[in-house]
Amino acid sequence: MASGARDKNNKPKKVITITSKADFDKTIEEAGNKHVLVEFFATWCGPCAIIGPQLEVMANEYEDCLLVLKIDVDDNEELAMQYDINSMPSFLIIKDKVTLEQFVGSNAEKVQTTLQKFCGKPEDKKAIKPGTSAKPAEKPPMKLMSMLKAVTPAIMKPDSSKPADKK
Repeated sequence: MASGARDKNNKPKKVITITSKADFDKTIEEAGNKHVLVEFFATWCGPCAIIGPQLEVMANEYEDCLLVLKIDVDDNEELAMQYDINSMPSFLIIKDKVTLEQFVGSNAEKVQTTLQKFCGKPEDKKAIKPGTSAKPAEKPPMKLMSMLKAVTPAIMKPDSSKPADKK
């Protein structure tokens, strides 16, 4: 399934290169609750080569909710035919073995927008980490009191519409 490929910083790559239909079926089965972004590409396809590094970045950004797969159409014709792939790069979003969306083109912004549609924005997920609170660590009471004083209207006399004199 996943090759032991490493990026330029010697970190394991997150994008999984699929080598066979059996490999694809097993990966989709094991995806669990995650969405799967599938890129159908060809080694001779210039736009595919351009978007490749951006897919690696997206795979890292969305690692908690997404698997990213690459399938070479020349090596996996059966899968390309199964998904009616006629142009490269072509993308699928799959969840629970169901294709939710399919689109064509090496537009990284379109891929990002589609991922956000299904997975949310990565910065939203990083803002609140599991086991932490969204509340600030400290709440200085004096600051809160001065804010309340600033927005609280002056106390009115019971029998007058004029503010009470300060004593």
